[in-house]
Order: sequence, then C-alpha cells, then structure tokens
Amino acid sequence: MTMALSRARALGLIATAPAFVARRASAQTSTTMRIGAGLSSTLLEPFLASDWGFFKRAGIDVEVVPLAANTGVMVQAVLGGSLDAALADPIQMAESRVRNLPLAFFAGGAMSSSSAPLDSLCVINSSPIKTARDLEGQTVAVLVVNSTLDIAVKDWLRLQGADSTKVKFFEMPFPTMLSALQRGTVASAFIGEPFLSAARSEVRVLGNCYDAIAPLFFITSWFSTHDWLTKNPQLARKFVQAIYETARWANAHRPERASTYAKYAKLDPKIFAGMNWPQYGTSLEPRFMQPLIDSAVRHGLLEKPVAAADLIAKP
Repeated sequence: MTMALSRARALGLIATAPAFVARRASAQTSTTMRIGAGLSSTLLEPFLASDWGFFKRAGIDVEVVPLAANTGVMVQAVLGGSLDAALADPIQMAESRVRNLPLAFFAGGAMSSSSAPLDSLCVINSSPIKTARDLEGQTVAVLVVNSTLDIAVKDWLRLQGADSTKVKFFEMPFPTMLSALQRGTVASAFIGEPFLSAARSEVRVLGNCYDAIAPLFFITSWFSTHDWLTKNPQLARKFVQAIYETARWANAHRPERASTYAKYAKLDPKIFAGMNWPQYGTSLEPRFMQPLIDSAVRHGLLEKPVAAADLIAKP
C-alpha cells in the first residue's frame, strides 16, 4: 500500500514544479545520495537496503530520508533538490512527461502481483452483496480517489459488467475501513496490507481489483531528475545494482522484511508476519508500466497517452 496525496494535490505539486527545478539545475556531481523512504511495503526498500548492508556492499554512501508514505511528497522533494532519488508511480511520471518536467525512472521498485494481492475489495461477512453489480447505488471506500487504487476498482467493476458511474467512491484511511464496514457506513472497501490480513476473519473478498489492470505491474519505481542522472552516472549505476540485489534478497526473505517493517513502524512483528508483500522488481521494463498508464488515460487521470518507454532513462 502507498499512502498518498489526493491525485489532484499530487499532480498540483508537479504542475507547480518549475520553481523547484531552477534550484536543481545547479546540482553538482555527488559522492552520496539522499533518497526517500516511507512506511509502506511499496516504499520499504531503502530501509531494507540500508539495514541489511546492500548499499555498503555496493560501495555507496546513501542517506535514507524517512517521509510520510506519500509519493506526491517525494516527487516534490526530488524536484526541489532535497532528495536525489525517490519512488513514484507510473501515473506521476507520465504526468511529468506530459508537462515536460525533467524527471525519469531509472530502476524498478515494487510490483503488484496477482499471486499476492496487496489490496482487495472486501465486504463484511454478513453482507448481502455477492457481485460487482450489487455495488451499483452503494458506497465504496478507497484510500485515495482518482488514484491507482480508485481506477483499479473502476476497471474491475467494468470488467465484471457493473457501471462504475453508479458507485459512490469515498476516501477513507485503511485503519478505519473495517469499522466502517461493520457499522454499514460503506458497503465495500478496498483494503490494503497489513490491514487486509488483520481483517481476514471479518471480511469476504469480493475482488482482487489490481488484476483488472494487469497480473503484474509496477506500483512504484525509482526516479530522479535528468540533471542528476547525467552528472552522477557511476553513482546511479551502483545504486541500481544495490537496489536490485536488495530486491532479490527481500523477495526470498519474508521474516526479515517483516522485522524491518516492524522496527521502523514501532509495531509488533506479528502484525506483518502473515501479510502479502509486493514483488520487488529486478529490472525496469515498460510492459510492466504501460497497463496502468493506459488505465489512467481511460479514466481521465492523464490528458493524453504516454509511452512507458519514454519515462525511462539509463544512467
């Protein structure tokens, strides 16, 4: 899951970014990196790489800057020069491309996989709702409207033969979704991990909506400015090496991921033990970004089509 600004607010930050770009233009070649991280499974890689020694083994000095689990803030921080690299979703980079902002992906991040759903559309066990069409005229809770989560539910409804325009979407934090379902405040909720695992005994999964976008796609990937990547190619390549080694290790070490998450969240590791985790990417392929971008265009989050390959720079 990724806690985020509303799409309008996040894109608003991008739209006002030229004021920040001017400061970045004077950036010099660096020997260290400042990168953003957040307390969500899709933004956890920097903590994993730092704690388990992958940056050190790659011979790079990296300062991990904890931020709210919010990719909109990370885009703003990179544009403003307070971070060298961070994680963002493909829709944000596509919007940057549309607005001719100097940002590009250079390494893969967290992926949604149909084999381990990170978010599921749920109803309370006693709910009479059985199908997508039963949600017409009802209210569905999502973390952020006009976002990846929101369009995933709408795509799922469409593929299931329901009219998403007849469904009311309501923004709600993950921790309050279960109680809202129990009270009947909402008919259904798109619940994310680790809250999804914690609620398993109380809810019934209606659909794994990310599958309506693609069986496997990038939720986040690593980005920087063209300026920083041009001036720091060796450092960027070492970072890519370290982050992909982290990904290969993390994909195979569930308990260690859980303990790291618990450490920084200051919570009991048992909370994270049974949750589904994102697959961390070990390459950056356009085919794993294009479906989400196309869905964003279909739902009006992007004003025109963008080729995912145009969002990638090789350091």
